[in-house]
Amino acid sequence: MSRNVKLEEQVATALEATPGQMPFLPELLADLDELGTDVNDILELLEPQGLPAGARVLDLGFGKGTVGMALAREFGVRVLGVDGFAPFVEEARKRAVERGLSELCELRQGDLRDAVQELSGMDVVMLLAVGPVLGNAAETVGALRRCVRPGGYILINDGYVAEGVAVDSSPDLEDYAHLEETRRRLQSHGDRLVRELLPSTEETDAYNASNTEAIRRRAEAIAARYPEAAALVREFVAEQERQSELLTTDLLGALWLLQRGP
Repeated sequence: MSRNVKLEEQVATALEATPGQMPFLPELLADLDELGTDVNDILELLEPQGLPAGARVLDLGFGKGTVGMALAREFGVRVLGVDGFAPFVEEARKRAVERGLSELCELRQGDLRDAVQELSGMDVVMLLAVGPVLGNAAETVGALRRCVRPGGYILINDGYVAEGVAVDSSPDLEDYAHLEETRRRLQSHGDRLVRELLPSTEETDAYNASNTEAIRRRAEAIAARYPEAAALVREFVAEQERQSELLTTDLLGALWLLQRGP
């Protein structure tokens, strides 16, 4: 995404929302802690890497902070999170205090596009389920690796175009490629692909269906209280349904763990 795009627009795009829907997102997403990334998958990828206590983890677009707090709790790492949506930052900070993790988790409101320019020397950097904010896979890794020490890790949760689907068949596929080309782009700066997780379409469908149903219940509650907002919140549900279908047909989700080269 262009650096000329304002932070508010970038955050709305990452959350698959319109500006008018943003005030309702805290309630619409109240039942979702992970916001698109399974914490257990992240733990599975990072546990074998033997991160020492005190290792520094940068979590870009951390949402409600669920993943970063899980890493702090399980491994004793120090997490710096940067997210542009103030309500989520506030909620994450409260959760960190409640869970006794505030000393290990520093959670900032800010623009992750600035963070990748300003921060360096991290042991791990994560960009999870926020879309191509930094561009295609090669551009994303190029930005993220600047934050990580040589030998450190880059963890990305994003997607690739399904086999047999033309990459230019839909605006949704802009910045994406088929799996082999995506792997090439991920490693185009000399970094090593340590491991990837490719969920089945059945797993993705079940995960998204559960989330969408929770959002739908919240949307109907909002619509009952604020009839003037009914169309807005129902449009958000419809977009979630569209994205869920996209992620089991044309654009398939994946988790990639890379180790930065020299």
